[in-house]
Amino acid sequence: MHRCYKTLMVSLLVLGSIFISIGQVNALVYCLDNKTEKKEAVINLNDDEIMLLSKLVAGEARGESYEGQVAVAAVVINRVKDSRFPNTLEGVIYQKNAFSVVKNGTINAEPTSSTYRAAQEALYGSDPTDNAIYFWNPDISTCSWINTLNPYLRIGNHVFAK
Repeated sequence: MHRCYKTLMVSLLVLGSIFISIGQVNALVYCLDNKTEKKEAVINLNDDEIMLLSKLVAGEARGESYEGQVAVAAVVINRVKDSRFPNTLEGVIYQKNAFSVVKNGTINAEPTSSTYRAAQEALYGSDPTDNAIYFWNPDISTCSWINTLNPYLRIGNHVFAK
């Protein structure tokens, strides 16, 4: 019965997408797929911004676990919410020297379905980092100031700090 209900709901969502934005459809499908209550987004993003976040995650967390992808997306969202950083997603992502994928151009690569789902999950409140605002790979990082931070969590190849 549950499978039929889910199929019916997804069909209605597809048909209803003519009248509502794709972001709303994706949010509902995300909630159905994860069997969660409908949650509010942590910040308001439009479809283009969700795609931009997905691209950043694809570049910065390539080869990482799904949890690591959600963690990277959560850090970006945490920065948008933090008064020490720009208050828009674009402002955070394109802040000078903030993310290597912006500097090397890999932010323009297409996101995967996994990185899109990870961005959605972080947008709707999942944060495996417990409010981190920094992450880096200590094996390849070349920034000297990052060594002044105190990492408290490691997920895959990334460490996280507040």
